[in-house]
Amino acid sequence: MAGDGIYPSNAYRRTWPPLTIPLVWLFVYAGVWLSGQIAQPLGFMVTMGNGRWTDNIAALFASLPVAGVLWLWLRYYERGSVAGIGLYGRSRGPFLRGAGIGALLVFAVAAAGVLAGAYQIDGPGAWTGHFTSTWVIATVLSFVGTAIQATATEALYRGWMLDTVAARWGRGIAVIFNVAAALVIQAGLNALSSPESLIAAINLALMSAALSLIAIRTGSLWTAAGLHAGWNLAMGWALGLNIDGGHLSVTPGLLALSTNGDAPSWLSGGGIGPDGSLLFTLAAAGLLLSQMRFPKGGERLKAVRPSRDDDEIVDH
Repeated sequence: MAGDGIYPSNAYRRTWPPLTIPLVWLFVYAGVWLSGQIAQPLGFMVTMGNGRWTDNIAALFASLPVAGVLWLWLRYYERGSVAGIGLYGRSRGPFLRGAGIGALLVFAVAAAGVLAGAYQIDGPGAWTGHFTSTWVIATVLSFVGTAIQATATEALYRGWMLDTVAARWGRGIAVIFNVAAALVIQAGLNALSSPESLIAAINLALMSAALSLIAIRTGSLWTAAGLHAGWNLAMGWALGLNIDGGHLSVTPGLLALSTNGDAPSWLSGGGIGPDGSLLFTLAAAGLLLSQMRFPKGGERLKAVRPSRDDDEIVDH
């Protein structure tokens, strides 16, 4: 079946599409392992499972080695560059627009959750007494680390995997493949462990499809990466809610929210956070519906080989 790539590719050879699933898992495993070897001698742990904000930040920056492993594959196997997976051209505008959309969706979910009794307001943000130099440093590192983590994740799934499958089998199959791969790699059998875990898997599928369509419509990865980062920052840093069961140990910047223990888990997401709630499902479904058409006519970007300048912008 003839395919149609998403990004202007300069790769000399393509990876066999089904191989992208085990390779993504391998890249993540190898990158996180490598980051652990770097962090441990420095006294850090790559985890969001404890109360140390320094370890939380280390977990975010662990995506740098993951991205490095992907870059090695692109550079030495496919003989291409990161420009060929959508990370090319101007980044700031599309990234910030995506981040704004992601943050607005989270604030809408949080507001609905407070009104429905799923979340409760524990107090104002850091500006009421936690605005210290340490908090400022932690905030800056949280923003940078989240941007890196979101971009690395999108580079794996909506960058390399989506484009690889689309180039061989077409964009429609690529979106379906991307959703299935995310469920296999990120959710796995844990999706059946509880009602909120099952809802979280459904939400993961909806967001994977929506982000895939955003990448296809824009012909670039920056908007999808920004949306991913904005969603995580608004949920964790701004409001203090759990993200996929993890908690950023930094005093929330805008408003301190917590899960109402008396609310049903399908509404609040329980320990998973809003990612495992039906409120998230409504937001993700709305985002998906807004993207339910491929670009055509004037919207379709002209597929040209990335210039040397584009490669230099991304690689440095």
